Amino acid sequence: MNGTTANLDQLGISPGNMEKETWLDCLAEGIDDLPSTERLIISLFYYENLTIQEIALVLELSESEVSKIHHDTVLELLKR
Repeated sequence: MNGTTANLDQLGISPGNMEKETWLDCLAEGIDDLPSTERLIISLFYYENLTIQEIALVLELSESEVSKIHHDTVLELLKR
């Protein structure tokens, strides 16, 4: 199981047979419409492979805040 799939499982999302490239395409379709902080968190996490802890350090936010923003943003993108 790759890191992306594991993270989706933590969100309660089962990607099934969805390939990583397909998942990233789904994210890319909605990422431009996101506010800058949400867009940056998704980009750093999925495209630059930074951890939540590393993103929190970069953005000077708490890990829990970054985790919540990540979770809420992924759910929002999946609804589209």
